[in-house]
Amino acid sequence: YGDVRGTDTGALAEVAAGLAERVFVGLPAACAALDADAAEEMRRHVDSVHTAVGLLGDAPAPGHGDLRSRWRAVLRTLSARDAVPGIVRGRAVRLLLDDGELAPDEAARIMGLVLSPGTAPADAAAWIEGFLGAGSGGGMLLLHDERLLALIDAWLTGVPADAFTDVLPLLRRTFSAYEAGVRRSVGELVRRGPEARGSVTTAGSGIPGFAAGLDTARADAVLPVIRLLLGRDPAPDDDDLVGVGT
Repeated sequence: YGDVRGTDTGALAEVAAGLAERVFVGLPAACAALDADAAEEMRRHVDSVHTAVGLLGDAPAPGHGDLRSRWRAVLRTLSARDAVPGIVRGRAVRLLLDDGELAPDEAARIMGLVLSPGTAPADAAAWIEGFLGAGSGGGMLLLHDERLLALIDAWLTGVPADAFTDVLPLLRRTFSAYEAGVRRSVGELVRRGPEARGSVTTAGSGIPGFAAGLDTARADAVLPVIRLLLGRDPAPDDDDLVGVGT
């Protein structure tokens, strides 16, 4: 948008595209060999660049091509480089997943590789923090796709005792940021165990974490609240959703 000075927004867009170009070229190298504090700061920078690139739009910038497509390619590079800290690699995978550039099955496959026994526990915990932490809504992601929760559960139970005290602060920081209701729901899923979780997530061909069909009794229960919000009078014959999906 413009300003009272009538600044040429096209020129500003060209400057922004030039800055983005420099970020795309230099970011992978800048992410190598970082300590924990520098990696966390870099994770915040990656989030900021992701937001900024989204504001630049889909139109190709003159001389710079499609910025969003190029940024996604950078994220894929970050997600696959072992020299990049786990928290940055995890966030790159999460951003690709949220943008629809990475299928849930592929994200689960990558997480499975990261949480394999060959990965250092501290690096795996940092990856989890990048993927699920920092206000990214990771708790809801675990509730909606319990395959990811099962992977984390299986990994955590296999962490050696001598490494557990090292990864615990990272995991605590990740999960303590979730809302109380989300933490409670995740805890309930963990308490039920993998057998109960599997019975929920595999019962039908619906979305992972959801039942295949509509629970009409539970759906009926919200109708009084909806009528109250819409200012409608109660209707005795409006309390039945049987056949709503037919």
